Amino acid sequence: MKNTLLKLLNPISWIKAYSYHRKNTKYDKSAYDLELFFYSRILKNDMLHYGYFDNSQIAPEEISIKQFEEAQIRYSENIIAQIKQPEAYVLDVGCGMGGFSGLLLQHNFKVEALTPNVDQKKYINSKYTKVTVHQSKFEDFHTDKKYGTIINSESLQYIRLEQAFKNVERLLLPDGRWIVVDYFQDNEGKRRSPHQLQDFRNKLKEYQWEVVMEQDISLHILPTIKLVYMYAERFLLPLQHLAFEKLRYKKSWLYYLTKEERNSVIKKMEKEIAVVDPQKFLKERKYMFFVLKKKA
Repeated sequence: MKNTLLKLLNPISWIKAYSYHRKNTKYDKSAYDLELFFYSRILKNDMLHYGYFDNSQIAPEEISIKQFEEAQIRYSENIIAQIKQPEAYVLDVGCGMGGFSGLLLQHNFKVEALTPNVDQKKYINSKYTKVTVHQSKFEDFHTDKKYGTIINSESLQYIRLEQAFKNVERLLLPDGRWIVVDYFQDNEGKRRSPHQLQDFRNKLKEYQWEVVMEQDISLHILPTIKLVYMYAERFLLPLQHLAFEKLRYKKSWLYYLTKEERNSVIKKMEKEIAVVDPQKFLKERKYMFFVLKKKA
């Protein structure tokens, strides 16, 4: 406690703390996604999406890590089944840790992956050596190559719609397919992410895309939402309460001084947990599976 007080009273410590604060608030999610890093340490198949549960009624308490990873494989296999130009290159946009690209390799596809995250690129280069990885945002990606299939699996939400449509049109081979599997906002709320489903449909008409397949798979990814929500309620919130109460009993002076910070943490947690409220998710969002091609 003495050392902490000395730091609080030292002007140099405040200057260093402010400098550290300035540096670390410049957080670019596309370059270093904390959530993806967290999930990658839990799941060992290098897949970071919601998965696809055939049994949409399974209780979250019954889901094992093995079952969840199997659901992720099933999700990926559903996408692979829609690739109709096996001889042409596949571009995996927003490839995460490379698990899906690796599975494409196992199915003998020629794969290129795209990520803005330098750590993900290094990881994929070391583990999936036959996958060509481009480090770039999709908006900034330029190549002379054309692709038979472009896949946005839970990555379209991070890309401006206008730019996404222009880039896909430029990169896709004639008769190529654009596969979009992602969740969309399905109400009038004005959120930056994800995209409004109606806005996406409007862009399909504007850029003259034909919908080869459209499927609402919200119920099949919902077990994952329920699982995350259950862990948040049963573990995360009690853990947060325990930590704050420990601080109050052991260092009440610090507990008193950090009231605003603690309230900020609580509000942030409440906001994040609300996003994975299953009922709220179904009310406000749809998780869609689109297979698209340009109209002739």
